[in-house]
Amino acid sequence: MKNYLTKVYKSRHFWIHLSLADLRAKYRRSVIGIFWSILQPLGLTLLLAFVMGKLFNSPITDYAPYIFSGLILWEFVVLSGVSGSNAFINAEGYIKQISHPLSIYSMRSTLSSFINLLLAFVGFVVWVLVWKPENFGFSWLHLIPALVILFGIGLAFGTITAFINTKFRDFQQMLVLVLQAIWYVSPIFFEPKLFHSVKATYLIEWNPVYHILNLFRAPMLYGVSPTLNDYLFSVATLIFLSLIALWYIKKDEKKIIFYL
Repeated sequence: MKNYLTKVYKSRHFWIHLSLADLRAKYRRSVIGIFWSILQPLGLTLLLAFVMGKLFNSPITDYAPYIFSGLILWEFVVLSGVSGSNAFINAEGYIKQISHPLSIYSMRSTLSSFINLLLAFVGFVVWVLVWKPENFGFSWLHLIPALVILFGIGLAFGTITAFINTKFRDFQQMLVLVLQAIWYVSPIFFEPKLFHSVKATYLIEWNPVYHILNLFRAPMLYGVSPTLNDYLFSVATLIFLSLIALWYIKKDEKKIIFYL
C-alpha cells in the first residue's frame, strides 16, 4: 500500500494537469465560464425556494441558503460517482500506454468535481456572511475537516463506480436512478421538520447524507458545531467506501485493462 501511494504521489503533476485540462475543456468558449458553478445551483435554488417555500410555509430567506448548501454538496457527490464511473473508460489511451496506478484517474475526476464545488462554496460563504454575519465564528473551523472528509468520500465513491462501470457498462444508468432516489429521501432540499411531520425520522437519523450535509450546515447556517454523531456517521461512511475501493484496487487493478 505504501508503494502504491508513493506512485500516486509521484504521478501528481500528471493527474492534476488532466483535472485542470478537463475544467478548461468544460468551460471553453463559455462567456460566463467557471461562474456557472455558482449560477447553475443558484438558479435552481431560487426556483425550489420559491415553490417549496410556498408549499411548506418556509421563509424564503432562510430556506434558500439551506437548499443551496444541499445542492452544491450533493452535486459533488453525484459528479464524483457518475463522472467517476467513466474515469477508466475516458483514460483508456493512457492506461494502455502508461503504467500508472488506476486510482489517479479517479483522482482526476474527483479533483475536477471538487474544484467546481469550491467555486460554488465561495458563493455560499459570501451569501451566509451577508445574510447572517453573526454565524461566522470558531465553529467554521469544522469546515476544514468537513471538506477533507467530503473529498475522501467522493474519491472512494468515484473509484468504486469506475471499477464497476468499466466491467458492466449499464451500471452508470442504474447509478443515476439510485442517486435520484436518494435525493428524494434525503434532506437535501427537504427540511428535517418535514420528515418529523410524517414520522419518517429514521430517514434522517440513519441517513449518512444528512450527517455529511450537517458538517457544513451546522456551522454556516446555524453558527454551531456539528454533533459527534454527524462526525461518526461521516467518518464511518468514508471508511466503509474506502475499504471497498481498496478491495477493488487490490482485486481488479491488473485486470481492468482487459475490459477497456
